Amino acid sequence: MFVCSNHVKDALKHMYVPHIKLIPEEESYRCHLCKNKAKYKLFQYCYQRNQTKKAI
Repeated sequence: MFVCSNHVKDALKHMYVPHIKLIPEEESYRCHLCKNKAKYKLFQYCYQRNQTKKAI
């Protein structure tokens, strides 16, 4: 999930044990909640790991 500075707290409420990564300025992702330029990438490491295990 990509979010702008205004929606970090709102997005965290929707995630289980989230991780946050700052998006480089040259990247052009949009906030999933308001469509402004995203500054952070929120992701769930456990979910990604489980999806990888299922694919193997």
